[in-house]
Amino acid sequence: MGRTRILIVDDHQVVIGGIKSTLSDYPELEVIGEALNGREAVRRVKAQRPDIVIMDISMPDLNGIDATLQIKKSHPKARIIIFTMYSDREYVVDLLKAGISGYVLKEDPMSDLILAIQAVKGGGTYFSSMVPGVLVNHLRKADSPEEANDGFKDLSLRERELLQLLAEGNNVKDISAKLDLSHKTVESHKYNMMEKLGVRTLADLTKIAIKKKLIQP
Repeated sequence: MGRTRILIVDDHQVVIGGIKSTLSDYPELEVIGEALNGREAVRRVKAQRPDIVIMDISMPDLNGIDATLQIKKSHPKARIIIFTMYSDREYVVDLLKAGISGYVLKEDPMSDLILAIQAVKGGGTYFSSMVPGVLVNHLRKADSPEEANDGFKDLSLRERELLQLLAEGNNVKDISAKLDLSHKTVESHKYNMMEKLGVRTLADLTKIAIKKKLIQP
């Protein structure tokens, strides 16, 4: 049986280095590449087809949640382990819905990440001990009026992507180049997104991006 091929995605080289150092003790695991943001991760998954992706959440250009959604849409069998410092309800719930195979906190022992890899490569799942509590909290709040009227859940993958890019300060020209789309198409996505969210200004979009933790304040 061949080695398990792993792609590491994190915007901090020190974290990537730490993971690679830990995995070097396991000859059955092979790190085939690394990416510093979600957009690069999507490209590398398409090109390299890793067995497992170890994915951070908070990253510039394209966050780990939307990268996961894009990867699972184009490669449904991709096995993704989230490795993050965040245990926020929105993160956990969105990623579980996206079909991740594991969720490990960076504050947990590194041995937990190894346990997750071992479980996931065998077709199983592995979730940090905090996940059940987060899900209970989610179920208690899921029917609140604020949750029910949240237009964010109606955004397409492209619109979510555009929301982060705009909130990070990219203009339409920048976004057109990044996504290889015409200015007209980007403007159309922007208009539709703002309609769904019920906002009119970039400041309002930025507030939503911060609230949804697509960017850090």
